[in-house]
Amino acid sequence: MKAITTVALMAMLMASGLAEDQSAMEAFVGGVYREGGFAVVLDKDTALVNGKLILRDRDVYITPKGAYSNDRGTYSGRDGIVVQDKDVFTGRDGTRIAAGALYFGAGEPAIVATGLSTSMRKP
Repeated sequence: MKAITTVALMAMLMASGLAEDQSAMEAFVGGVYREGGFAVVLDKDTALVNGKLILRDRDVYITPKGAYSNDRGTYSGRDGIVVQDKDVFTGRDGTRIAAGALYFGAGEPAIVATGLSTSMRKP
């Protein structure tokens, strides 16, 4: 019984870590990258924004607009610095706010979809 409880606890911790990593990608594409339209977070290291690929390697994001780095919620890239405070992203171009999957404020609004399942089947 103890082994089952330990396995269940480990699975919950791993799932929460994955969700945290995936939300980091969501925050980046919605609040920092600031390209309006539709974004899909495929996993913790990969996203598509209007058909353009974004990759993440730990705290570095590789985008069509160049590389961005993140240090505890302060993102720096070619467009300057963006500071994240929970659901508010403030940078040189103004402030964006996250409300669920919608990011709005400076620039065009963006919708970020997450939680896609790899087990989804084609019709």
